[in-house]
Amino acid sequence: MESIHYRRRGFYVLWGVLLLASLIALGLWETPQRSSTAKLTLRLKVNDLPAQTQVKVWAGPRGRWPGAAWTGLGAAAAIRPTDDKVALEVLPLPVAYRRWGKDTIPRRTADLVVLRFEAPGQAPRYLVLPLGEDWRSGLLRPGRKMSVSMECRWGGLGTDPAGFARLE
Repeated sequence: MESIHYRRRGFYVLWGVLLLASLIALGLWETPQRSSTAKLTLRLKVNDLPAQTQVKVWAGPRGRWPGAAWTGLGAAAAIRPTDDKVALEVLPLPVAYRRWGKDTIPRRTADLVVLRFEAPGQAPRYLVLPLGEDWRSGLLRPGRKMSVSMECRWGGLGTDPAGFARLE
C-alpha cells in the first residue's frame, strides 16, 4: 500500500519550486537596480530664533526615523545659525531604484529630513521635510540639486518628534 505522500510527491515538488521562485522574485524586488545620491540645498529663516541655537539634521528613510530617542548623535549635518538664518549648502540623499518600474525602495531611500533645533535652556524643537512626493514626481532625483527655501517662527516649530512618521 502506497502512502498518500508518495502519491502527491509531484505537488510537493511544485510547491517547493513555487516557494523558491517567490523567494528569488522577492530578493530581486528588494535588490536595487541602481543606487545613487541626490542633493538638497536648504535655506531657512527662523524668526525669533534664540541665541546660541544649534541645528542638527537627520536624513534617511522614514522607517528608520528614531523619533524621540534621537538625541542628535549621528546627524548628517550640524549648523550654527547666523542672523536667524539656517543654510545647508549640500545634503546628499541616498536613493535606490527597483528593478521593475520607476519606484524607489523605501528602506534604502532618504524620504525624510528632520531638523532638530537645540536652544540653551529649552526643549528641542523640530522641523520636518517629507520628500516622498518629490522622489515620486521627479523633482528630486540623482544628478539634480533641489533647493528648499522657507521662513517660519520659533514658536511654530514642533516639539513632538514622534508625530513625523505619519506625515507625507
